[in-house]
Amino acid sequence: MLSRTVPSTTIERPGSLLALAMWAGIATGFAEVAVIAPALFGPDFAKRSVDAVWMIPAFDGVVFLSAGLLLGGLARFVRVPWQVAAGIFAGMGMFLVLLLFPSLHQLAALVLAAGIGSAAARVVSNRVIPAARAVRRSLPWLAGSVAVIAVLMVGWRAAHEHWLIHHRRAARPGAPNVLLLILDTVRAVNLSLNGYPRRTTPELESFAERGTTFDLAFATASWTTLSHATMFTGRWPTELDVAVRHSLGPRWPTLAETLRSQGYATAGFVANQIYAGWESGLSRGFEHFEDYPVTAWTALCATSFGQMLYPKLQRALVGGRLARALNRVPLVWRLGRSLPVPYRAPSGADITGQFLSWLDRSRPAPFFAFLNFMDAHLPYTSPDSYRYRFQSVTLRPVSPQAWSDQPKVRLSPADVRPKQAMYDGSITYLDVELGGLIRELERRGLLSNTLVIVVGDHGDEFAEHGLVDHGVSLYRFSLHVPLVLSFPGRIPEHRRVAVPVSLRNLPATVVELVAPDAAPLPGRSLARFWVGPDTTADTIFASIRGGKDLNLPDWYPVSQGDLNSIAFNGLRYIRNEGDGAEELYDFKHDLLERYNLVDSDSGRRLVPQYRRALAAFMPAQKAPQLSEK
Repeated sequence: MLSRTVPSTTIERPGSLLALAMWAGIATGFAEVAVIAPALFGPDFAKRSVDAVWMIPAFDGVVFLSAGLLLGGLARFVRVPWQVAAGIFAGMGMFLVLLLFPSLHQLAALVLAAGIGSAAARVVSNRVIPAARAVRRSLPWLAGSVAVIAVLMVGWRAAHEHWLIHHRRAARPGAPNVLLLILDTVRAVNLSLNGYPRRTTPELESFAERGTTFDLAFATASWTTLSHATMFTGRWPTELDVAVRHSLGPRWPTLAETLRSQGYATAGFVANQIYAGWESGLSRGFEHFEDYPVTAWTALCATSFGQMLYPKLQRALVGGRLARALNRVPLVWRLGRSLPVPYRAPSGADITGQFLSWLDRSRPAPFFAFLNFMDAHLPYTSPDSYRYRFQSVTLRPVSPQAWSDQPKVRLSPADVRPKQAMYDGSITYLDVELGGLIRELERRGLLSNTLVIVVGDHGDEFAEHGLVDHGVSLYRFSLHVPLVLSFPGRIPEHRRVAVPVSLRNLPATVVELVAPDAAPLPGRSLARFWVGPDTTADTIFASIRGGKDLNLPDWYPVSQGDLNSIAFNGLRYIRNEGDGAEELYDFKHDLLERYNLVDSDSGRRLVPQYRRALAAFMPAQKAPQLSEK
């Protein structure tokens, strides 16, 4: 290829090379956008900001421009033909695009990209001058299109928010505020509020004295989007269209839409950007919604390179070999603990800061604000003073399987004990941030007229059944979450409710307490525990589906098929619709759910009753064929 070059094809002017580099980068970015567009604008989770449409081309343009600068520096010492540079950039771009196809091995993608780059160099070898001229003439239009898309998208959001605010109806005088604080992945059993021996939640304990604590609150799903969706709509999981690869659709009205129709300013601030952000469908009804910030970091994470590299670095730095190697070297212990985690969701301080800034700018009255906190979710990015609060310097290395979403061996609680200590420390950090937020609201004089709800969206598992993380089963620790409600003068103080309740009933509770004239949302209001004679327990129903798309080990229950569970009359029944496996546990006494009663005498007598009860929650077209064996 080099032997065919002539002097006119040599890179003599750096500007020509830099123009080629930026052109190739922006073109590569648009090619990436074309590949991910079906997921970005369809029901699947693309796991990227909506601004990826312009962020990816902009970021790739900068990356390729940097590569062009390096190649230009090399050209000062080594003769670099123009077509060789074009082949290099074509190969780079093709490799980045091929990374978006997970079924293609990365080594195969690299070999294929190299071949395409070489072919591209040969194609332009006899057309260097017209090709360079075409690049130079089209580059302003290509770069300008990125700028136009960015301005249109950011500007449209600002204009739309302004229009919504301008057309908001007037609220009734004295209408109270509503503050919904959702603690992502916080399970009740690890809170000192619920008797946990580590002092993880002193601030929440103090706040709980101002209201009512529900000791047995249960989520309707063990993963974020579906659990949030039921808390926003009051609908059971089987009524919703939310699954592993599908977001919340527009069929059912949300709490935000209901309160906005009553004149409420509505705003959401989300740390779990992937499963509670714009593509989850949970933003419906919010005038102001903050998830992915417009930053270079967001752009990097949207590119194929960021999607490939950073999960690997995350595992290495948090629980992989690099972290374990650093842990064994005392001199770099502090360094190892201070290494940045590649993916860092907004911290509790970030989320509360966004919310308070919005209050200062908008001064809304009344408001409904939803805050999603992710500090207790992997990869545990709280400050070291909290994350390692319950660890010793002689940290036992965590099994690498404990950090994997596809462990190759069954784990025991001892295998993940150091990981659980980091989880506890992260909960403590989140607790401190919640305490600071409550005090700030009190300082501003807002707390006396605000319904505050503190709740977990689902729990987590630390190998109690050989499983880690969440969204993979319906065992108790994946569903049992904290729930505290406070509303001065309307909700009793210093009260604890020891009756099982479902988070599905939160929307009905909010509407009854603050907007009785609004269209009701489904469910049984929890206010019945202090205003009426009905203090009966809720039926605890939970469901997850679509688990086969996760490629999990076969001993993970959701890998076999959809899961449904129901609890009442002191027992809890779990059914796997994939393999028909059934489990029945003593809901009151067997908290670890160790003893499956299905094959006991009482189990055989009671299971048919639970099968029928579970079938009643299933849509007719999806109702399983439940035998009476």
